[in-house]
Amino acid sequence: MNTNSNRRNGKPASCEPCRLNKTKCDHGHPKCDRCRQRGIEDRCFYHPAPLTKPRNAADESGTGESRPLKRKRPRPISTSGPVFPPAFSSTSPSQGDKLADAVAADVYHPGFLGPGSYAVLLPEDEDAEKRHEREPSVASERSDRELTHQHPLTKSMRYQMANDVLSIFRHYNAIRELVLWYNASNEAGVIPAQLQIDAINGMEQVVDKHDLRNSPPSPEFIAQVLESTSRPLTISQSLEARDFHILCSGENLRFEIIGFLLATAGRSLTFGFAPDLFNDPANRGSKSRFIDELLRASTTCLFLCTMLATVNDINVWMFYENYLFTTMMCGYAGPPSWRRIGELSTQMYSLGIHKESTNANVPVWLRETRRRVFCSSYNQDKSISTFLGRPIRISQRHTDIALPLDLGDDEATGDKPVLQAAVAKLDPDGWNTKGRWLRASWIRLRYISLRFREEILEFSLVKIDENVEHQLLDISQRIRTSWDSLPKHMRYWKTCWDEDIPSTVCLMLIIVDLTHWYNEFMIQKLLDYQPLTLNTALLRVSIDLLANVLTLGTIRDRSYDIHRDLLHAILLFGVPAASVLATALREQQHTGQQFPAEVSRAEIIRMLSVLISHLDAAAHVENSGARQGEANYNLCRKASKIFTRVIDAVLDAHAPGGSEVTPSGDQMLDLFPGPGLDGFESLEFGGFGMQLGGGAGGGGGNDGIDWGAIGQWSL
Repeated sequence: MNTNSNRRNGKPASCEPCRLNKTKCDHGHPKCDRCRQRGIEDRCFYHPAPLTKPRNAADESGTGESRPLKRKRPRPISTSGPVFPPAFSSTSPSQGDKLADAVAADVYHPGFLGPGSYAVLLPEDEDAEKRHEREPSVASERSDRELTHQHPLTKSMRYQMANDVLSIFRHYNAIRELVLWYNASNEAGVIPAQLQIDAINGMEQVVDKHDLRNSPPSPEFIAQVLESTSRPLTISQSLEARDFHILCSGENLRFEIIGFLLATAGRSLTFGFAPDLFNDPANRGSKSRFIDELLRASTTCLFLCTMLATVNDINVWMFYENYLFTTMMCGYAGPPSWRRIGELSTQMYSLGIHKESTNANVPVWLRETRRRVFCSSYNQDKSISTFLGRPIRISQRHTDIALPLDLGDDEATGDKPVLQAAVAKLDPDGWNTKGRWLRASWIRLRYISLRFREEILEFSLVKIDENVEHQLLDISQRIRTSWDSLPKHMRYWKTCWDEDIPSTVCLMLIIVDLTHWYNEFMIQKLLDYQPLTLNTALLRVSIDLLANVLTLGTIRDRSYDIHRDLLHAILLFGVPAASVLATALREQQHTGQQFPAEVSRAEIIRMLSVLISHLDAAAHVENSGARQGEANYNLCRKASKIFTRVIDAVLDAHAPGGSEVTPSGDQMLDLFPGPGLDGFESLEFGGFGMQLGGGAGGGGGNDGIDWGAIGQWSL
C-alpha cells in the first residue's frame, strides 16, 4: 500500500466502497479482499483525500482559495504515571486486521424454519405478486451484507487452519486409494459411492495445478478454497448426480468435501486397508500418525465450515463421517463422540432434511441420499444415547421422512430413465425383488429395528408396573412380526457362511440380526422375571446373541479384516448377553436351582470361556481398536478380568461361595476407575455384585455397573 492510501494519522485508509458502506475494510492493495468477496472489485479504490474539497474549488468567501485543513490540537501528555494504550485501540496490525474482518450475513442464515417459527407468525404482505418479485432481489443482496461483529476466527487463524488442512494433499495418492477402496469394499457406506469417487478424482486437477504433492499450498490457493467454502451451495432441481462434483471439487474445491473425504480415508485406513505407502517396513510406524493427521484435518474442516459456510448437504455428510471416525478413535464414551452426534443432529435440523415434505424441489438422487443420511444418523443417535444413558437427539416423532428405496448406488445416482426403471421393479414396501444386498438395504433394516429401540428407551427410567409390562410385551410381539415381514434373504441364517455369499454380506446379515434381537433382550431385561435361572426368555435370547457374536470369531476370510467388527459386536452385544449368563451361573451355584431343559450350563461356560479369549486377544491385534492406548483397551481388559473371576468361582468346587477367587464389592469397583469409562458410573450392575460377595445377604457388591446396559449400541 502506498503512502497515499494512509490517513494523516498514519493509520491505513479504507477503500471507498467500504468507507461509504460503513463496513470494515481489510486495507488490501490494490483491491481489498472484502470488495473481492462481494463481487465489486472494479469499484474498489483508495481516495487520497476522501473528506476534502478539490484545491481549485472556491471557498464561501469567493476568494477562489481553498480553506486550509484544521490541525488537531495535540493532547497533553501526563507524566504522573505510566501511560497505557486505550482499551480498544486499533493501532496494532493484528487488531486492525480483526476490525476489518466482519462476518458475512450468509453464515448466519437461519436455514430451515418449521411450523410455529417466527417466520410463520409474521404477517404476510397482502400483495403476493410484489412479494414474489421482491424475494429474488433480497436473496441476491444477501451476499453483499455483513454483520456488525467480527469473525470469531481471525484471518490469520483461518489461513493457518486452511494451510494445515491443504498440506495433507502431499499424500493425495494414498488418500485417493483409501477412498476408492472404501467404496469398492465397504457394505455399510451411506453416501452413494459415485458421488465420492467423482469428488476425489476431481481434486486431482487442483493437486496437479498447485503441485500439492511436492510443495505447500500457496496463499492464493488457500484464499480460493476459503472463498469457495464461504459461498452458499445452490443445488438446482435439474442437476444430475454425475455433475454434482463440479460444485464442490476441482476449481470449486470446498472444505466440506475435503473434510468428508478425509474422514472416509481415515476410516478406511483404520479398518485395515493399507496403501503401498504403509506396506514398506520403513513407513509402518507412520500409519498411526497418518490416521491422527486425517482425523485432525477432518475436524479442522468441521470447525472452519461451522464458521464460514452455510449449512448444506455436504456439510451434513462431513459431520456424519467425522462422527463415525471420531467414535472409532475416541470410543463411544469419549466426550468428542457425544459432541459430534449433537452437532450432526443440529446440522440436519438446520438443513431441514427431517421434513421431507418441504424438500420437493431437490433432485431425486439427492432426496434418496438425504433419506440415507437421516436414517443412518438416527441409528447412530440411538446407539450412543443408549450407551451413555442420555436423551436422544433425533426422534421419529419429529420427522416425516420415508425409508430410502432399496436401490443400488449406481441406480440412485443414475440418469432419470435408469432410476425410474429401477424404482418400477421394487415391491410395494420399497425392497428390491432380485434378492440383492445393497448399501441401502442395511440402512433400511437397522432403521426398522432401531425405531423399536426408541420405544423401549422410553421405559428405561420408569417403574415397571402391569401397564408398562403390557406395553413392553406388545413391542416384543411387534418386533417378531416385523422380523417375519422382512424379505427372506435379508434375515440371517446360520449356514450362509458356507454358501456362495461374500463374507462382508454375511457379516452385515449377522449385525442386523444382532441389532434387531437385542431389542428383545432389552425388553426381557426390563421385565426382569425372577429367578433368573428360570427366566427362559431372557436366558434364551442371551445365548442366541452371544453365540452369533462368537460366530464372527471363526471367519477366516483373508480378503477382509474382521477384527474390528468382531470387537464391536463383542462390546455391543456379546458382553451384555454374557453378563446375564454369568449372573445366572452364579445364581444357579448359590441356590442349586437347575436351568430349564433348553438351557445348557456347559454350553454357557464354553461360550464365556471363548469370549474371555477374544477379549484378551484384542489387546494384541493390530486393527482391533483395543490395544493399549486405544479407545476400548480398558473396557476389554476389565470385562475379561470380571468374567474370568466369575468362571473361576463357578468351576472351583473347593472355594466356598467363591470367596477366595471372586472380587469383593470394593475390589469390583476398583476395576472401573480408568479413563474412558465415565459413561458407566450411573448404571446398575446386572447382578454380579449381589452374588459375588459370597452369601445371599452380601449385597455390598452392587458397584454401579450394568453390563446389560453398555451394549445398547449399534454399529
